[in-house]
Amino acid sequence: MCTKHMSTYRKTTLISVDDALAKGRRMLLLPRILMISGLFFFLFPLAMIFMALLEGSAFTINIWLACAGIVLFCFIIFFYLPFLYWSKTTTRWKLWAFDNVDNVHELRIMAVQANLCPAFGTLMDKLQIQSANERERWRELQGRFDFPEVFKDDPNIPFTTNIFYSKVHLTINILFGLLFVAMGSIIAYLAIKNNWQLSLKLIAPLIAIAPLYKIFIAFKRMFKKQPELVLENQGLTTIQTGFLNWDQIFNEKVTRTDQGKRGVKFTLSFQHPGGIVHIDISDLDITKSGLERLIRVYKGRFASGIR
Repeated sequence: MCTKHMSTYRKTTLISVDDALAKGRRMLLLPRILMISGLFFFLFPLAMIFMALLEGSAFTINIWLACAGIVLFCFIIFFYLPFLYWSKTTTRWKLWAFDNVDNVHELRIMAVQANLCPAFGTLMDKLQIQSANERERWRELQGRFDFPEVFKDDPNIPFTTNIFYSKVHLTINILFGLLFVAMGSIIAYLAIKNNWQLSLKLIAPLIAIAPLYKIFIAFKRMFKKQPELVLENQGLTTIQTGFLNWDQIFNEKVTRTDQGKRGVKFTLSFQHPGGIVHIDISDLDITKSGLERLIRVYKGRFASGIR
């Protein structure tokens, strides 16, 4: 193994995976915004031309040339340049992160899950625009993967972490529920008093009654003494599975799902000898990145023999 790889790996000051991911999110925020907005401005003239063709508009050679010029201009300004900016920024972060992070094996997995860079070897990864020097630097950094994964403990994380439902989320749900109960009750009262149409007399009570179940569930969860998740050095305890050692848990991940008007849903998924488990953590008192960090540390402690 070459000396250069060895010296790179044994830097005296290495940063954590979380710090590398945090910097990546900051660096790639603007390139992502430009990519998304630029894609709209690039597709807009294409859509207008397509609609004109569907309507049977007659295009002369001059009009075709003008359309081609507009499309070419939009392609360069709104697609190619934002893609180039995203590509170079992603490459710059990737080279810096994998050169300075303490655990490249963990970073490779977490960077893809955080959508900071495409999965290695995929089409999007190959489409990234890189210079010869950047490609050579990336090949040099591959030597870091020859070293075994090194666990770095976080002393700020206790031996056991109990995760309950978030009191803030539950309070907000209760207040919104009470608001609908009040609105439905007022509408029902006015509908009966002023002899409004029958539909209002029927709908208003439903508006008042429908939130009562969710309010009851929120109150029940707020005063629940048993935690939803318990993470410790030895393993993970959930209501669905009971206690599992960390060596019984595989392919764990925390995913974010956009549900449109229903908001965003966060789910903890993992495999164990009994099957696959999906746990909704949206209302728990933990963030996606926070839970991912806890799982990495506790699994690392278990693998390192820390009990």
